[in-house]
Amino acid sequence: MSVDTKLESWRNIGKSLEELLRPHTYPLAVKLVKNTSEFPEGTRRPEQKIAVCQAFTISRRYGWTMGVTGEDSGCPGASLKFGWGKIADEALMLQFYLGAGYVSSEAAAKTLDNHLESLEPGKYGGVVISPLARTRIIPDVILVYGNSAQIMRLIQGTVYKEGKALTSEFAGLAGSCNGGFLRAFNTGEYQVVIPGTGDRAFALTSDDEILFAIPAAKAEEIISGMRGQRVVKYPIPIPLRMPPAFPGL
Repeated sequence: MSVDTKLESWRNIGKSLEELLRPHTYPLAVKLVKNTSEFPEGTRRPEQKIAVCQAFTISRRYGWTMGVTGEDSGCPGASLKFGWGKIADEALMLQFYLGAGYVSSEAAAKTLDNHLESLEPGKYGGVVISPLARTRIIPDVILVYGNSAQIMRLIQGTVYKEGKALTSEFAGLAGSCNGGFLRAFNTGEYQVVIPGTGDRAFALTSDDEILFAIPAAKAEEIISGMRGQRVVKYPIPIPLRMPPAFPGL
């Protein structure tokens, strides 16, 4: 199968997600690359330092294909966990967790930091993010932002095949980049993500948005699952009061 044919297949998956979920922003294709030579034609680069979660926002709201490298990253936590650099003194990250009030002690900070996902240092030089329905890349992971009802539909899609309930883990920080993309990439499992502080303070993720991460290998499975549940769809049908009730009439 040619690259163009593969890309068209992924674009059709993106269109299916948009049809089934009617999301407010574009579902995203996300791919790790070794260096900028793997950035597809038309990839936009940040003009200044940027957080990965901000690149997600630009791509899902503007429809741009974004490429971010370690040199572009303005988020020390993401740079460390994506393997793009090594903070001179990793104790600084522990002090950040303490100073921000995320944890009560240095021991708790170490536990939190060890829980977060990471990549082998230097293995990947950058990440490409592209709207899935027009993707320029073959994704490693698909990210879908939605409200609770839309995320419910995605969860139902995962349950359809085997009836197994979906489990996820939450820390309240490092949401989209770590608990979403990196955890789905490392584990190969679906992830429900409550966007973290950075997602909200820097990437302007809305209060009502939840993130769902789909390992690329499971994309067709989840779409088949949502289509198989014929009674449920989005928007959720609600009963109308007929005839309408008007006070005093």
